[in-house]
Amino acid sequence: MSAHLHPVITSLLEQRGITGTAQEVFLHPDFSRDTHDGGLMKGMSVAVARLSVAIREDETIGIFGDYDADGVPATALLVRALRGLGVEPVALIPTRAAGYGLNPGAVAEIISQGITLLITVDNGTVSESEIAALKEAGIDTIVCDHHEPQEGHLAYSALAILNPKQPDCPYPFKELCGCAIAWKLMISLYGELGRDWTPLKWELDLVAFSTIADMVPMLGENRVLVTYGLQVLRKTRNVGLKALAEVAGIELSKLSSGSVGFQLAPRINAPSRMHQEMEGGRNVALSLLTEPDSTEARRLAGYLNDQNAGRQRLLEQHLKEAEALAVAQGDDLCLVLYGETWSTGVIGLVAGRMLERFGRPVVALATEGGAIKGSVRSLDGFHAVELMAGAGELLERYGGHSKAGGLSLGEGVLPDQLRDSLNIWAAGQGWNHAGFAVAWRRGADLEISLQDADMELAEGLAVLEPFGIGFSAPLFESECKLGSVRRVGREQKHLACFLEDGAVRRKAIAFGKGETEVDPEQQYLVMYALEVEEWNNVRAPSCLIRRIEPSA
Repeated sequence: MSAHLHPVITSLLEQRGITGTAQEVFLHPDFSRDTHDGGLMKGMSVAVARLSVAIREDETIGIFGDYDADGVPATALLVRALRGLGVEPVALIPTRAAGYGLNPGAVAEIISQGITLLITVDNGTVSESEIAALKEAGIDTIVCDHHEPQEGHLAYSALAILNPKQPDCPYPFKELCGCAIAWKLMISLYGELGRDWTPLKWELDLVAFSTIADMVPMLGENRVLVTYGLQVLRKTRNVGLKALAEVAGIELSKLSSGSVGFQLAPRINAPSRMHQEMEGGRNVALSLLTEPDSTEARRLAGYLNDQNAGRQRLLEQHLKEAEALAVAQGDDLCLVLYGETWSTGVIGLVAGRMLERFGRPVVALATEGGAIKGSVRSLDGFHAVELMAGAGELLERYGGHSKAGGLSLGEGVLPDQLRDSLNIWAAGQGWNHAGFAVAWRRGADLEISLQDADMELAEGLAVLEPFGIGFSAPLFESECKLGSVRRVGREQKHLACFLEDGAVRRKAIAFGKGETEVDPEQQYLVMYALEVEEWNNVRAPSCLIRRIEPSA
């Protein structure tokens, strides 16, 4: 296998522990061989049996999804798959202002809709009190979720929980996103009803979308689902996804995992971040992904596009304030940033950007409806949920993944109290800046000559797609000079240049490094990602610089 690969790519795979026959499996995943039967999931047989009864008895089936770019596509997938069985479910997406997951208001709404069977998707694992209230009202609940079960907290009142992370679940792959779990449920349901499930392969576009957007590890079964899902997405039958790609300026035939993560997913998320997600009582993003009419889909996509532009402007304002607050907190192990006028819709983005800027765990807080809510971002080896649990006595609720989560402060709790508590806990756990630096500053995969960073290698890297958490785009390091240096972009925040080694020159850009001072006579070690840039029908290798250091 490796004999047909660029030698640098072979070295990359070997360095990441993918050798021998494992390279064939990794580079050429096989759907039948490398995906698992959803029936292995704990609770699946119970869930499918109950759904079958509900369909046969013409019950009102409800879907309650999260408001993000996993929950919304997952809800859309369930709607589309159930419509294929002649069922029109009641789909509910909470506003971001209402908060993540089930709450008393959502319970009341579900009951008022006459729903007798509810499917939660991308939420519900720890919603015991709410699901118990639904059960008392005569509503059975099936949970499709991938969030970490908190110790001692599980929705025991649910009829079935489909979550590979729950105790005693034998499903072999634990890192599926919520949408993938919902897809597995629908495949099992179609099989139970004796229906051909192969049309559900066309819904793999939504599975790939969510898997990329929710940043679950791009390994194992996720890699298979995204590989095939991107193929479906490039020729999608989903009218809404076509319209979304059109307003984003993406040619579907050339779409990559990066296109989804950085261009499409933000547009699905944008309306809720701007608290403008509802139109006529419907969630706009969900309406787009379930809309059969192309004219209406283009209108909805345009709305999402406008909201995304507003979200970008709002974020820039917040980031300036957040950076000043972070600098003022000095050497705190955990940054706790609170803006009195901030929007809860973008604090997750603020936390993520400040993590990138300062390389330590970040909690970004904002006030909404009299309550202070927060988003948490953390690093490899420093679990976000464990961090929140360290100050659990100050929190009304919290939850999430290893690298990201959300929380609400208890009544009367101030941001400074949370800051003190989290930093005391982190210090007590032995967290320190040296450990953060190791976790954050991933070194280059390989040191190569600038001459090797050519078009053949840049194009050849496509065989390693899809990239994501757990299998990131490779980073190279070359010793070279920086020539033709200039500051570019709004406020000249970015550095454009050429990497030079003798007669070899490679175009390069370093985002956010406009203040870097460069000596044209100095040799530097430059770490970069290698990409193909296309301009006026001319394709050339381009270096996306991550780090610039003087050569020893």
